[in-house]
Amino acid sequence: MASGFKINRQGIRQMVREIEREAAKTPVRVPVNAETSGGGSAGGGAVTGSELDLVAGWLLDWGYAYSKANPSLVPSVAEMMTAVGVEGFVPLVEPHVEVAVAGLEEAGLLKDGARTFGSAGMGLPVWLSAAGQREAAARIERRKDNRTRRVTCRDAVLRWVYEQDANGEPTNIAEIVASPYGWFNGAQFSAADLVEAVRFLRERRLLGGTDETPTIELAGTECIEQYGGVVGYLNRGDGAGVNVTVMGDNKGQLAVANRDVAQSQTNTNEVEALAIFAKALREFGQLLPPEQQPEYEEVATALEREAAKAEPNKSWVQGLIGRAKDLLEGAPENLHNLAQVTKVVLDIYNQGLS
Repeated sequence: MASGFKINRQGIRQMVREIEREAAKTPVRVPVNAETSGGGSAGGGAVTGSELDLVAGWLLDWGYAYSKANPSLVPSVAEMMTAVGVEGFVPLVEPHVEVAVAGLEEAGLLKDGARTFGSAGMGLPVWLSAAGQREAAARIERRKDNRTRRVTCRDAVLRWVYEQDANGEPTNIAEIVASPYGWFNGAQFSAADLVEAVRFLRERRLLGGTDETPTIELAGTECIEQYGGVVGYLNRGDGAGVNVTVMGDNKGQLAVANRDVAQSQTNTNEVEALAIFAKALREFGQLLPPEQQPEYEEVATALEREAAKAEPNKSWVQGLIGRAKDLLEGAPENLHNLAQVTKVVLDIYNQGLS
């Protein structure tokens, strides 16, 4: 737990009650039935800030529920909603219905040929294709993925607070249930999901404020604007590449995988620099698959041999450094920005030559 962060248990209990009250009164709620509990992104995304995507997801879910009870009938949007018992959603659906249906048709999730002459708006037909049936069923299965739901809830809460703050609107977390950010594959996030998400984000200093009314922090803004989500932001040290900290004495101890680079060298002669370079290269090679390690080991050993000489052959050393750089630049992408490692060790080497 981050230093200074304390869980306000009384506040959390109050927040849960507020969220549940808000969820009970908000019109943006799909009643649970035997097959499905709501909408979401038609494309299968776990959360969306788009009302259009939310409506498209609802149409998929309601169409799936309707087809189970009436497999031979093709209803209009209005007829389907009445049959499923969600006619209270008409004011939310109607502004988006034509674009949503067109998008589902274009994606191949609705069957061709169901439209009749002059059909428009709430009179448009909803007839799921085989692909549409599969997608609707897959959405139901995705709702059962607890891990993905919790991770998605954190992203949704952070994005919602960011948007509310940018628009100068209140950030009472209970109100997220009335927005498209309050949904996971057609099911609303629970009060427990939201409480956990706020706690997690405040603990990591992405959100500030209180449990009930969080505020966006600079780190949260950076997460939203520069990274793909909370997981990507928290893993940015790994994603930024392999970073090297060289610490201390003339044996050149090396620490790999720190986010920032710090260099401290008490003696910068050429021999020490080459020894550090060799050690860095060997340790870096150990991060790679076994079949790629021998080349790194070979270059590291050659550099160590030069470092052991009273006067290393500078031309030979420069050739070895060039070979090492080529190896680093051709390393797997999952280690990222490998030129940074080369720059660190070359800087050390250049210090030794100066």
